[in-house]
Amino acid sequence: MDAGTDSQLSETTSDGNKEKFQLTENETVQVESNKRSRLKVATVCILCFFNLTYYMDRFGIAGILTAIQCDLGATDSQAGLLQTAFIIPYVIFSPVVGYLGDRYSRRLILVLGIFFWSCATLTASFMPELWSFIVVRSLTGVGEACFSSLAPAIISDLYASNVRSKYLAVYYFAIPVGSGLGYIIFAEVATAADDWRWGLRVTPVFGFITVVLILLFLQDPPRGQSEGSRMKTTSWMNDLKYFATHGSYIWISIATTAVAFIAGAFGAWGPKYITLGLVTQEEQQSEDIRDLLGRVSLVFGFITVVTGLMGVIFGSLMGTKLRGKYPTIDPEICGFGVLASVPLIFAMTILARGPEAPTYITFFFGQWFLNLNWALATDMLMYTIVPTRRSSAKALQILLNHVLGDAGSPYIIGLLSDAFKPLVDSGYSTKYLASPSSFLRNGTLPIEEQDCDLSPIDVTTAERDFTALQYALFIALFIQVLGAFAFIATSWTIIDDKAEVDRAAAINRIKNDNSVQSESTVDDSISNKPTVTPPTIVISEYL
Repeated sequence: MDAGTDSQLSETTSDGNKEKFQLTENETVQVESNKRSRLKVATVCILCFFNLTYYMDRFGIAGILTAIQCDLGATDSQAGLLQTAFIIPYVIFSPVVGYLGDRYSRRLILVLGIFFWSCATLTASFMPELWSFIVVRSLTGVGEACFSSLAPAIISDLYASNVRSKYLAVYYFAIPVGSGLGYIIFAEVATAADDWRWGLRVTPVFGFITVVLILLFLQDPPRGQSEGSRMKTTSWMNDLKYFATHGSYIWISIATTAVAFIAGAFGAWGPKYITLGLVTQEEQQSEDIRDLLGRVSLVFGFITVVTGLMGVIFGSLMGTKLRGKYPTIDPEICGFGVLASVPLIFAMTILARGPEAPTYITFFFGQWFLNLNWALATDMLMYTIVPTRRSSAKALQILLNHVLGDAGSPYIIGLLSDAFKPLVDSGYSTKYLASPSSFLRNGTLPIEEQDCDLSPIDVTTAERDFTALQYALFIALFIQVLGAFAFIATSWTIIDDKAEVDRAAAINRIKNDNSVQSESTVDDSISNKPTVTPPTIVISEYL
């Protein structure tokens, strides 16, 4: 329809007759604006849905880890590879996707990546051997590379300022919530089907649904749309030089990598660690181990979901409310939140050998403080990086987060656990627990012959396995302290870096307006119409 003319639309009344009515130009613009707003919200919902699905699959493995280890004969270090192996294809594809995402159709990249991820996840559930299972599961890194670096950049191009912060908070709900649901759903589906492989076949269905939703509804906005600018892309080498000298980017990347390390370590080994602690207690010996593990996964998942919601909400609200008065509040909230969680998570590792309630309470508050940073960290990255470099910045940061953080930590903790076992053996001499056969659903089998259908945990070595895993998890806490101080260090550079982005966006808007004014002047001279004075551009107060 032509601008400046009325649009004729028809509507069918209750008696079947059609009534024609007209919309003025302003009303037409309002209808189109409402439609765009709905599509923007739909885009965020689609991205949140798959982020939830991805983290369900990623951490749901922990809910069935002992069954996988027992069935496929995996050691702790090999089990850690299940959370780490995907990093190889991710390292290969992540920089490429970040580069393409700043220049080409992000919708197409998302469709291809998520479809491939769904196929790889489903295929892995049919692999009969340990190494074939690990290799096929590792291919999910291709889909992770296509999604994780593009989704936050799309949201940042749809919304700006505090509105962007709120939608990023909604997006990052999916990390703790999806992780918690993964523990619960994988464990419950595996128990109901009496086969851990069925737990892995839930998330691929959600992945295929996401592909259809992206094709139908997802918007791919121009880069920098939310800032009102149209910046030109630069070469990848210039982007890398920019990141290497960007203070806030460096500190945020170090901090999020450290947080990812602790989250990956306890996310992968937490349910098994708590179960081992309960197995070592005589009062728990009347309970079937499979039931005990299912109950622990359920509580662990519930705590992860609730603390994730609370942490992201509280962190985002504090940031948006205080940011105008305290420009450095975002990194300070993140830093002190991570630091406050260290003694609580340490207490959880000590108390896991005792009653359940203190263990869960300390873990609850430790996770709450740790989750304060999820939305704020990405928001800081987005408002300190120019729009045309955000996809690449996020891709490289997530690459670091995975390689040195949540992808590497499960394998490192498993490797350390296996290394500590001989040292612990010298103290414990691999002794039997009192009445270990009471853990089995029937006590007719010799305890030396572990049957995975009866007990996914070897009760004869539970004391040793618990202590070795405890020592390994202690090391993760030192990495967490490093992350807290890196967040606090971000407050030294964040004001200047944000002001630089505001300045670049303002200059670009002025250039665009001058270009439009020149074109308008030419048209006006032809039509003998007076020129229109462009609106005044107000540059950010940070200048």
